[in-house]
Amino acid sequence: MTKRTSNLACACAVVLAFGATPASAQDGASDSWKWGADLYFWGASLGGTTTTGADVDMPINKIIDNLKFGLMGAIVGRKGDWSVFSDMIYLDVGDSGTFNANVGGTSVPVSASFDLKGFISTTGVGYRIYEHSGTTLDATGGFRFLWLDGTIDASIPSLPSAPSGELKEVGNNWDAVVGLRGRTDLTDKWYLTYYGDIGAGNSDLTWQAFAAINYRLKSVDLVAGYRYLDFNLGNFGPFKDLNLSGPFAGVKIAF
Repeated sequence: MTKRTSNLACACAVVLAFGATPASAQDGASDSWKWGADLYFWGASLGGTTTTGADVDMPINKIIDNLKFGLMGAIVGRKGDWSVFSDMIYLDVGDSGTFNANVGGTSVPVSASFDLKGFISTTGVGYRIYEHSGTTLDATGGFRFLWLDGTIDASIPSLPSAPSGELKEVGNNWDAVVGLRGRTDLTDKWYLTYYGDIGAGNSDLTWQAFAAINYRLKSVDLVAGYRYLDFNLGNFGPFKDLNLSGPFAGVKIAF
């Protein structure tokens, strides 16, 4: 089969999420730790390339039906110029369908199903390296952990004699990551937040980017933005590449 990247569209389409890596505690120097978290809905898509070349496409209405469970969470603490953070994403999703594959120079329909359980966590520390005119910037470093339990089952209904079978693998993936997290005040109410990191280890490459616009209320801040998280896994399990991406909206809470 021909290998090609596919969008498993909107794999966490209306997941209630508690935070994300870029969640931020209240800024400013302090002798005590200040903590914060985000609460939001993430309309994320799940994309990737399978090691078999199977192309799986899940429209938003199907992924809502087939999302078995999804959860995201994070917390950030700050004390003076230092910060600590940890986030997590868990999902359990599956679907089946038919795609065309090149078999012996002929395009034939292939029936395939997949089931994916995954856990992703990014944990690290940050240090403020820039603060001027309403803009702050932290350098960050830490690690990203990925656990996948993936199964792909494919067959060719029109060619009963053709080989078919199931590919299943469970494994862990650890990567070191470095990045930057920033914030820019636009007015006394509006401000921007942004985050990006990149790293490698067990993955050939992993990276993520985040940007959001925020509005301050009395006790919480409203936030809306976009996040992208990508893994180049090489030959890790049934997937060569995985990515999560999509818009989100919610509230930011300090405590």
